[in-house]
Amino acid sequence: MAKLTVGQVLLQVDALLPNQYTAEEKRRWLKQAEGFVIEEVIKVHEGGENCRLPEEWSDDTELLVGAPYDELYRYYVEAQIHYANGEMNRYNNVCTAWNNALLTYRDCYCRSHMPRQHAKTLHLC
Repeated sequence: MAKLTVGQVLLQVDALLPNQYTAEEKRRWLKQAEGFVIEEVIKVHEGGENCRLPEEWSDDTELLVGAPYDELYRYYVEAQIHYANGEMNRYNNVCTAWNNALLTYRDCYCRSHMPRQHAKTLHLC
């Protein structure tokens, strides 16, 4: 199954939550969400040390998280829109959805990937 792209998320957000923010602002927020996924989920597991945000960030860029967990991207962008609009109740509600989606994805990822081993041996004095 093809992964969700940046452009697809932006279209979905605009359809569900009409807003005045530019596509570039929403791409920046989406990039932040992808950064959280990389730093908080991917990099703390074996083989994730070299995972980085893509240099080129366009509407065709595929995002790391696939279905059924990919809704977390939409939640993050929606949260930023509500925050920028000063709509704190809506912001808090969608932040709860973002946190739940991120934690659910993290739990799934943790079940199939080994954590990084920081200390190979324990040295006692």
